[in-house]
Amino acid sequence: MLHDGREVALLDLREEGEFTQGHLLLAASLPIGRLELDLPWRVPNRGARVVLVGGDAARIGRAVELLQIADYAKLFILNASKEECERAGLGWFSGKFVPSKAFGEVVETAKQTPHIDIARLTALRNGGAKLLMVDSRTPEEFEEFSLPGAVSCPGAELALRVPGHVEPDTIVLVNCAGRTRSIIGAQSLVNAGLSNPVYAIENGTMGWRLDGRELQRGSLELLDHAGETARERLEPYRASALELLQRTGGSLIGWDELQRRLGDPEVTTYFYDVRLQSDFQQGTFPLARSAPGGEFVQSTDYFAPVRNARIVVADTDLVQAPMTAHWLRQMGWDADVLDPATAPSLESGTTLGALPQQSRLVEPEPVDAISAQALAACAGSAEVAIVDCSSSIAFRRAHIPGAWFCTRAALSHGLQSLPETVKTLVFTAADPALAHFAAADARSLGWTVQVLAQGNHAWSDAGMPMEQGAVRHLCEPNDIWYSPYEVEPHRQAAAMREYIAWEIGLAQRVETEPGIAFQVL
Repeated sequence: MLHDGREVALLDLREEGEFTQGHLLLAASLPIGRLELDLPWRVPNRGARVVLVGGDAARIGRAVELLQIADYAKLFILNASKEECERAGLGWFSGKFVPSKAFGEVVETAKQTPHIDIARLTALRNGGAKLLMVDSRTPEEFEEFSLPGAVSCPGAELALRVPGHVEPDTIVLVNCAGRTRSIIGAQSLVNAGLSNPVYAIENGTMGWRLDGRELQRGSLELLDHAGETARERLEPYRASALELLQRTGGSLIGWDELQRRLGDPEVTTYFYDVRLQSDFQQGTFPLARSAPGGEFVQSTDYFAPVRNARIVVADTDLVQAPMTAHWLRQMGWDADVLDPATAPSLESGTTLGALPQQSRLVEPEPVDAISAQALAACAGSAEVAIVDCSSSIAFRRAHIPGAWFCTRAALSHGLQSLPETVKTLVFTAADPALAHFAAADARSLGWTVQVLAQGNHAWSDAGMPMEQGAVRHLCEPNDIWYSPYEVEPHRQAAAMREYIAWEIGLAQRVETEPGIAFQVL
């Protein structure tokens, strides 16, 4: 299936933390607890082949039941051990977003992407060199921690924003938290024809920390692209981005052609707005979902788990989209760009990304809602337990005081650990829809349930206090991958070294994997 060129989605139903301990290279993580919410937009063509893997019999059985109800017509279950997979030539990989990270290493090797280590960076700064240091991660990641002196400029934005902020003698340095987005970001500027010296900061913020230096926290300075001078400088880079798209075999398509592709029942077509999330929220193309370009390239298995699907990306400046598409095509994807001049006016509001063909698989049965104020009035009762189904990292950072953490998939055994006095469960999460599904599951187990209306946001918006810490877990926090920055402080340095070594080693490991078709420009 991985070799035949037809559509196939290999879906691993385990929690993300389990998945990252070891999985097939082209498997996409889709935990069973999010199947109803995420499968319709991640696998929108219900005629695509879907291969399920990574679950016990109950988990697989539940997934098959849901997919059959939703008329997914070509279902398969991979019944094979790790050893059987390896004997058949399918590698077993740890980590997250492995195909994209391997691609970054392949690009660095093929293109000899210029890089700079922390010692040389320090020498440049001390020597008074004119530097522009840009962080190619998301603004949210940048605000959490960043290199001192850096500004935020997510990957697909680099060719749009950097040209308006450099003089002929400016040295441009690109970093991320590790390696991939530093490499792809720096090479993006090189590919786009920026004449300034451009370097990827070797190992990003990890390299900085391993050199014994402190990161900056709580700051967000986003590199803008306003002003006539910046826009005048932009024209050559728009032309360059479109040339790169053409050189990789991609093309501009009109709105009518996009509608034809989206309406084709035989082929999966993903349509994404690759601008910043903040720009998307102000207005986007009808039917588009948000996938900021740098994140799309960094995590293709999340945004496009159907192998051999078509992808159409869009922006309003014809820079971010062609730059994103030219990378996707080098990764083996059939990616084109919407000509924004042919599209209808941008839409905003609650309809953003709400595609009819991407509704939930099934709707949960109605569950009574409780307001934040009403929950606060009874939160101290021994008969009421608040169950938070957010990620374990989100729970650790902030949760309603007294709440218990439990993944949706673990409810059947996790709820058995609650005190015997508990009679009513109130479910909440960062995603209210997830809490609603979890509450319906718990009710089927015999519990009396409610959901917090609008989830955790309603509680914080009401000015209620939040609690921090990894306390009151009803199940193992294996729901998500913990990066080296999120492990215990005494383990971080070793985890960073292990991560860097793992990432560097990916390029050679994927060379013989079926389904991989990297072709670096």
